[in-house]
Amino acid sequence: MEYQPTDSTDLLIVGASFSGLTLAYSVHNPGLRSFIVEKKHRLWSPSTGLITPPTLKLLEQVFPFNIPIRKAFTSMKVIFKDVGEVLLSSREPFLLLLDKDSFFSAAEEHLPSSFTLALGCSFVKTENKTAKVQTHYTETSIRYNLLVGADGALSKVAKSAGLPLVKEWLYGYEWKISQPIPDDFITFVVDPTVSRAYGIWMFPANGSVRIGLASKKPLRKIDTQSIMKQYFSFDGPLLDYKGGAIPISGPVRTPFKEDVILLGDAAGLCGPFLGDGIQTAVKSGIAAAKAVEQANVGPSYVELLKKTEVTKYLKQQALLRSIWDKFVSKNTLKRLYKFTLRNQDHLLDDLTTIKEDPSSFLQIARKFFG
Repeated sequence: MEYQPTDSTDLLIVGASFSGLTLAYSVHNPGLRSFIVEKKHRLWSPSTGLITPPTLKLLEQVFPFNIPIRKAFTSMKVIFKDVGEVLLSSREPFLLLLDKDSFFSAAEEHLPSSFTLALGCSFVKTENKTAKVQTHYTETSIRYNLLVGADGALSKVAKSAGLPLVKEWLYGYEWKISQPIPDDFITFVVDPTVSRAYGIWMFPANGSVRIGLASKKPLRKIDTQSIMKQYFSFDGPLLDYKGGAIPISGPVRTPFKEDVILLGDAAGLCGPFLGDGIQTAVKSGIAAAKAVEQANVGPSYVELLKKTEVTKYLKQQALLRSIWDKFVSKNTLKRLYKFTLRNQDHLLDDLTTIKEDPSSFLQIARKFFG
């Protein structure tokens, strides 16, 4: 459904993915005129939809509908290129597959009445507290009190407002293969020649297989098909092929100015090493909703983020990633393989603990470097 843009609003959110929607659902001021513009013609996110149990709890706190989960995973096979592989298991599900289509459909249906959503509406630029947006071939001006950039790693809001941009990102791709597999676990390939720190992943979903990878450089479909064949012996057409930018440089230095704030990937709030973006996006939306109720929105937003330890956690990941990028080698892969093998019985539980308590990340990282 598409709506015509308005002339003015108190709160203008650009981007209706996890961070933007969380803000919309977390603002509890019915008197606040609020407007969301989304360039896509339907609500959707390029993320894998894999979330941890702590992230599910967070989503349940924010959204007033049942969070649809397609599948729960208790095992993951990690393949270290030319070194070896390890099958990890946990007592309880460590990853859940979100039904993104159902989630975003419900999010649109239950959107608070104080918010108006404009689909197929692109942000163009901002100047003097006025944003220009475009629907089809019509450009409209919207006056706002606060502009929120929740428009991804390559944020147009950040660029137009003169805010710091994400310095480094990976090209993320994901697609579907209409070929069921007998394995009921996630497979993750660590191959620095494709992408350092991130890698290649595969998991079963609804009688088919979803495969994805993150790359330092843009890839053609023929390249991704070759990688898929190399690691998973699959051949055939790539269905439901999607892509997006994954920020890996850590939080931007200053995610706000007087009348603009940045959320989620636009603020660099995505795990540079572990790739966790949905939980940090949701936490940034919650922090922004609390900050909107305060006088100094930008500084309040930053302080509220610090209290969740999101900023510290992601900076630690950025540091670990920079070390990894600098020293990754065949010997490093062997060391990581041995570390994974040594901690095989509890590593997945440790990763879930990190989501519950981000401060534990450094302690677990020290086990590897210690």
